[in-house]
Amino acid sequence: MENGKMNNEAKRVMRELFTALQSKYSLEHYLRITYDMVQMPLTLCDTSFGVLAAAPTAEGANPDDFDVMNGKQYLKLDVTEEMDKKNHTARIMESYRPYVVRDARFPNEILFQPVRINRAVVAYVFCHGRPEGFRQVDLTVIEFLAQVLAIEMQKNDTFAVESGLKYEYFLQELLEGHFSSDEFAERRLRQLNRMPQPYYFMLAFAFDDPESVHAAGKYYYDQLLNIFPEGMVGVVNGRLCLLLPCGEPKPFRDREQQSLEKFLEFNCMSCGVSYYCNSLLLAKYAMEQAEACLESGQDAVRIRYYEQEYLNHVFSRHDRARMRSKIHPDIRLIAAYDKQYRTELLHTLRTYIFCGRSASAASEQLHIHKSTFFYRMNKIQETLGVDIYDGHRLFSYEFSFRLIDYLKRRDPVDSSDLPGT
Repeated sequence: MENGKMNNEAKRVMRELFTALQSKYSLEHYLRITYDMVQMPLTLCDTSFGVLAAAPTAEGANPDDFDVMNGKQYLKLDVTEEMDKKNHTARIMESYRPYVVRDARFPNEILFQPVRINRAVVAYVFCHGRPEGFRQVDLTVIEFLAQVLAIEMQKNDTFAVESGLKYEYFLQELLEGHFSSDEFAERRLRQLNRMPQPYYFMLAFAFDDPESVHAAGKYYYDQLLNIFPEGMVGVVNGRLCLLLPCGEPKPFRDREQQSLEKFLEFNCMSCGVSYYCNSLLLAKYAMEQAEACLESGQDAVRIRYYEQEYLNHVFSRHDRARMRSKIHPDIRLIAAYDKQYRTELLHTLRTYIFCGRSASAASEQLHIHKSTFFYRMNKIQETLGVDIYDGHRLFSYEFSFRLIDYLKRRDPVDSSDLPGT
């Protein structure tokens, strides 16, 4: 009779959990429904050990096990290290059903129940058991709870992960600015078996076919981690990205760059590489830089560096009319002089600037004698009535040339009246 009552109670709870999916409830709501029956604390953690929800509280086992940052709780590093040491983490990743175990840290049995989306573990339920142990009905309901949580999590874009890798949650929180100190971010990094480094790069990836990321997601993650074993890869807000910790201020060794280029070419992808940053808290800005590289329009270039694209990023944030107004008027004046007298002063000036302001290199590239080069430069100085070798002025000219290139590349027809390159 008792078993029959318990079975009926389990069916009622499972029906209530399933019915709740038809409405918009928090993850905590599902845990509370289950807790009301099993009467054992339940905590839902993501795969980077952040607490997503709990019932009745996240301190069910031991409040000293948690760090708190911006109102969210995380398992402490020593706790996750202990979980790895005792093989709990590996068992969670392997299991489909509840994993019950004895642990010296707890007076009673504990339970881990993985939550899977597309077979990948994206979270797990932790339950601190009672003295008499877990009943079969407890296991049945908690396993069903995990299935319901998987459906609810897929309804929420925040949990629509593509890889199921533990890095994805960390990357999402990092790039959304949820961490307020480097010390805390570095502790979280160590929890995921990655050591803090002096430099961090963000890599963002784009596909020639935007649907490709959904076609063979895990393949891309595995390949990138094979090239960069210390990297952390995931999809954040629909963008495949990689956080790359480095011991030196450059992202790739020659072998890594060659491997990356082959990977990108084979899979019809491109990659944007940010400036390095010395703080994990700056990763969100590095991600903006990496994504900006992908908007450069250089279709033939597979690896694009922010070091070469930063001005285009600045330009892209303003409307075309405002950008056109920022072209130095001297450029138009020299172009008008060229048109009237059929000279090549503007081309000479541009070549000089883009040859590192070297008269020898510019003369060689223009196929003219040095005396002819200096004659042209003197003519520009005479026409404008300025010191043509002033560093600040040359920088403003270079800025204008790069702006013209950007505008012509973005809209050649609308930019047909701009000075030629």
